[in-house]
Amino acid sequence: MNIEQKIGAMMMLGWEGDNPTDDTTVCEKTREIVEDMHAGGIILMGRNVRHDDLSVTVNTINELQKMSVEPLFISVDQEGGMVARFVDGVTVMPSNMALGATGEPELARKAAAACAEELAALGVNYDFAPSVDVNNNPDNPIIGTRSYGESSDLAAEFGAQAIAGYQGAGVIACAKHFPGHGDTAVDSHLALPSVPYPRERLDEIELKPFRAAIAAGVSSIMTTHIMFPALDSELPSTLSRKIITGLLREEMGYDGVIITDSMEMKGIADNWSVPEACVMAIEAGVDIVLIPHTLATQRAARAAIIRAVKDGRISEARLDESVDRINALKSRYNLDKRRFADPQALGKLLRTPEHLAIQREVAEQSITLVRNENNIVPLSSQSNEKVVVLGMHSTTPRLGVAVREYAQDVSVIELSGERDELLQTASEAASNADVIIIPTCPTEPWRPPTDQVLQADLVKMLDGLGKKLIVVAVRDPYDLRKFPEISTYMCTYGYREGALEAAAAVIFGAVDPNGVLPAAIL
Repeated sequence: MNIEQKIGAMMMLGWEGDNPTDDTTVCEKTREIVEDMHAGGIILMGRNVRHDDLSVTVNTINELQKMSVEPLFISVDQEGGMVARFVDGVTVMPSNMALGATGEPELARKAAAACAEELAALGVNYDFAPSVDVNNNPDNPIIGTRSYGESSDLAAEFGAQAIAGYQGAGVIACAKHFPGHGDTAVDSHLALPSVPYPRERLDEIELKPFRAAIAAGVSSIMTTHIMFPALDSELPSTLSRKIITGLLREEMGYDGVIITDSMEMKGIADNWSVPEACVMAIEAGVDIVLIPHTLATQRAARAAIIRAVKDGRISEARLDESVDRINALKSRYNLDKRRFADPQALGKLLRTPEHLAIQREVAEQSITLVRNENNIVPLSSQSNEKVVVLGMHSTTPRLGVAVREYAQDVSVIELSGERDELLQTASEAASNADVIIIPTCPTEPWRPPTDQVLQADLVKMLDGLGKKLIVVAVRDPYDLRKFPEISTYMCTYGYREGALEAAAAVIFGAVDPNGVLPAAIL
């Protein structure tokens, strides 16, 4: 390999726009990434997936593999729960926090293995999962249910099991986000967070799951763009040689592949130029820089790395260290012989009865009845009570469908409009009901925000009507902080397929509420 090919091997790139392919043709942007830049890996975003026909996406991946001299890493963020790039036609497993709520580490292994089997069928060989961040900050805007919970021991145990599941099924796992993104109130997609704790606290909380991941043989680790002053007072982890080489490589003894989180996130891009940051990350000891979005940025980053090598800033021996790790990883997973997936086999390999059974088991075992002070739950499906399912969140109609499996007289209203009109509509609908079920949700990344003040006022207004009220937190479990007086409250830890159905089953007594909160919420 020449210098340009070695640098290409150290780049994981994506392409812009909606899926740009038909069954046989790959767009010119993608051709440039693979043929001209010699990218060693491709990341698929949701925009690159043909959700209505996954065979098209498989053909796209196969075409990319044909174009590449070396076998490509084909990567994706398929964590389960709300972070999934493949959402239709596959079995999306419940979130990590749902798994944590089950208290059954073996379910983490089973869920990861099932996910990996479906990814492999699609031609994906590298999953950016699991997140082993310890979510001990309820105000964390980006991790939340992506974490197994607030306990470092829980995250370590469940993360290690998930790694065994992914890798045992032939898909490269990636523990993230090193050294830990759980205790931040800032999203590193939007700004540069800081975790201001002393080294002793980092060892006990943030670093413990990564040590467990290393002991479990995790094949790759993803860095995060966060300041850890106790580790490096000047540079965020992705750019810090003290953290990447000094801590992760030398002190923690990790010799697997280290990849950055997206170098286009604002935690990096608002403070350094992306090309310069990519050079700094390689100097720090990173093996692969991840640039998912912009072709111009990818070109500039590649040129900057080439220039740094030619100027002597980065030695070719430094490139060789990373390329050797990358090639060893591809060889370990036999990627050269596993380049191509069979689009005709998807019907047999996706959404199998076994995988759907695991999804259902996790969802049902995770539902947590946090409060049931008036013993409203379970409701009787034999009664003639009028039930209204209403709420501001988009899950309201789906929760209504799930409730109708058990109750005869069910009204469903997804509320919208101005404050006074919305509250009036809700009050009128609730006044004619015996039971009110309302899904609640925090503000979500990359989705239209739910008015949190109005949602809390809505819940409090409904609570004041003297009816049976059941509040269902359909994402993070922390909504109760906004209306702590509520007496019946349950958590689903996500609203992908299976979660709302499991909630309805618990509400009507078809499933026992066995889930245990993996994080303090008040």
